[in-house]
Amino acid sequence: MATTVINTIVSTKELHFQPGGVPASFEVTVVNGSDRFASFQVELVAAGAAVNRNADWYHISPTASSKKPPGAATRFQVSILDTPVPGFVGLMNIRVRVFSMELPDETREILRLVVERGTGATPLQLELPVKQFQINPGSRLEVPVRVYNPGQLLSNVLLSEMAIDPRWLPLTTERRLQVPPGKSVETTFTYQPPFGAAAPGQAYPFIIEATHNNGPASRISGTLEVMPMGFVDFAATPKQLAIPSKLGWKFWQSHPVTYHLEAKNASNLHQEATVELAEENSPECDLTLVPEMQAIAPEETAEFLLTASKKRPWFGRNRKLLLELTGIWSDRRVDTRNERQTLELIVKPVLPLALQLLGGLFFLYLLWWLSWLNSRNPFFGHNEPVNSLQFNGVGERLISGSSDQTIIEWNINGFFNSIVNQEMRKFPNKGNRLWQWLTRPFQNRGNCQSPGCTDLIAEKAVRVVQYRPVNNNWVATGLENGEIHLWNLTEKRPDPFHSFVYDKDDRVFSLEFTQDSRWLFSGHGSGSVLQWDLRDLEGADSTLSARVPNRKQFNFAVYALKFVGNDDRTLAVAGQLNQLILWNWRENTEAVVPYREGGKDAYINSLDTAEFHPHLLATADTQGYITLWNMQSCLNGGTECQRIEQWEDGHNGQPVRSVALSEDGCYLVSGGDDGRVMLWPLNLDGSRAQPQGEQIIRAKNKNFNAVDIKQVDDHLLIAAGSDDKQEVRVESHPRLPNLGCDLP
Repeated sequence: MATTVINTIVSTKELHFQPGGVPASFEVTVVNGSDRFASFQVELVAAGAAVNRNADWYHISPTASSKKPPGAATRFQVSILDTPVPGFVGLMNIRVRVFSMELPDETREILRLVVERGTGATPLQLELPVKQFQINPGSRLEVPVRVYNPGQLLSNVLLSEMAIDPRWLPLTTERRLQVPPGKSVETTFTYQPPFGAAAPGQAYPFIIEATHNNGPASRISGTLEVMPMGFVDFAATPKQLAIPSKLGWKFWQSHPVTYHLEAKNASNLHQEATVELAEENSPECDLTLVPEMQAIAPEETAEFLLTASKKRPWFGRNRKLLLELTGIWSDRRVDTRNERQTLELIVKPVLPLALQLLGGLFFLYLLWWLSWLNSRNPFFGHNEPVNSLQFNGVGERLISGSSDQTIIEWNINGFFNSIVNQEMRKFPNKGNRLWQWLTRPFQNRGNCQSPGCTDLIAEKAVRVVQYRPVNNNWVATGLENGEIHLWNLTEKRPDPFHSFVYDKDDRVFSLEFTQDSRWLFSGHGSGSVLQWDLRDLEGADSTLSARVPNRKQFNFAVYALKFVGNDDRTLAVAGQLNQLILWNWRENTEAVVPYREGGKDAYINSLDTAEFHPHLLATADTQGYITLWNMQSCLNGGTECQRIEQWEDGHNGQPVRSVALSEDGCYLVSGGDDGRVMLWPLNLDGSRAQPQGEQIIRAKNKNFNAVDIKQVDDHLLIAAGSDDKQEVRVESHPRLPNLGCDLP
């Protein structure tokens, strides 16, 4: 005989329940009759209840017991909350099912439930199978509605449409139904929105209300979306206008013209319209749209006024401007017609074509005269004599300094390509060049030493410029008044980033950097050579200044400085009285280099060494002599310096103002007061490869104050600056591989 392992005790066999009243309760006691731990659950099943109905008509506490040992009991409290079968009155059987997840057995007990007539009013339940509908104007739409009666009495129901305009319901706005208890009844409402402005295309909420005799009213809502229909149209009249529309005695005036633009909304949508000008075809005229935007209701038309104004040109032919317009509508769900319009605006010039051609020729001449293509342009280049110039390390830039107080950075390509502007940058910025040129004849020139300069210009004339060897990103300038300026070429500031002066009005004739750019030496008219410490300036802000310099005094005006040898220890110092001294600045020793004697008007103007042969030194003086030296012997052992060669016929016996050696020491270039720049090929020992030099530049009545030379690939770049105003020249010359030391 089988043994029951789940023992169930129901506290009552019959239970009365009245819907709308107090819940009916009973207890179920479950005893674990098995030999293991087990948990238990209770479930109620009502006869006649819908299979898919949720178990929301009763409540059990706890929903499940914890695992109990054999012989232990669990008490469940069960409450009946609602009738299991809506609308039912009478006796029904409730099956109480007890089961366990750990045990195979379950028990079932029968409880008789007496359902009495309810005490409260029950609202009807409304249901829309679909809550969002779309409909075209003029068409009909059937909206189904389901009414459910959860009560116990038959209900006489009145369904009414509460939100939509009654004219949209062609049949009726009400429905009358009888709904049995616990049953559902379906019906439909027919909607038909009209065309045009009476039914703008948008979403409309609708509300169905149900009233009946056995309880309160119920409502349900949905959305009826009227779909867009119709079109929008855009037109313009007239499509062509001219400025001026007719000629008058004030023929130069340009009166505006107005186009009429019509925007028609033949749809059921509220629209906002405007007119947009196509950006890629924007005409060079002023357009004004009035109003800028308009709101246009369905089946209405609006007008825009587009005013076009254009000042007539003095030159040219009749000009046709195309105005590409686009009508922009805020809601493009309907057909858009003629949204793009092309209008024509004819603009007539003031002057006839013949006068225009004459004026054009004059204008072209003026442009040429003001450009860098005109070598006599007073607004281009320097306005006073050029005193110093130097190529940068790669020969693509040139820096020059002038008595007009300015320095200019030049683009070398511009000297060989006429469409490239040679002048890259001029600093400091001296203000309006046109005003300076206009006031130039009225300036007080005083007792200037340089021809064509004023006292003010002479005071701060740039005597010497020098690139910083490291990176060539700085330029040092020495001025007539004793000031030394440092310019940073990587910045666009209009003033120097450092300035310093030791003795006011002590003219600076020469500047020389050490190769590591930590020291700068300056030579002055008083005979002083100043050693400036620049180490604190690297990366410092502009408020710092160089340290107080070390000073070496010579008994002659110092016109030229140049380091000789490999170690930046010995500085060649030259100047008045044809003095040439080698100064070891680290040990503060001096050695006089014998030079031909000269009076107080005799000067050694220029010194230069070859970068790759720093013992080769070239000198030039006011007596017309060019001298080449081998300084190695006098630097190493105290013997006299070797004079390689000296000649005085290079510039017809006139003063030689500047000499420069190429990096490899194979070429020497010189400039003098005879108006010539000469090129001298040299041998390996530093002597001339041929007795006569080659004339590179010839100019009458000009003194060449500064020259420089740079080897670039297979050619030589030779720069020269003269006393003639604005004059900086750069010439290209092929190298001479079969002459001198420049071997192929």
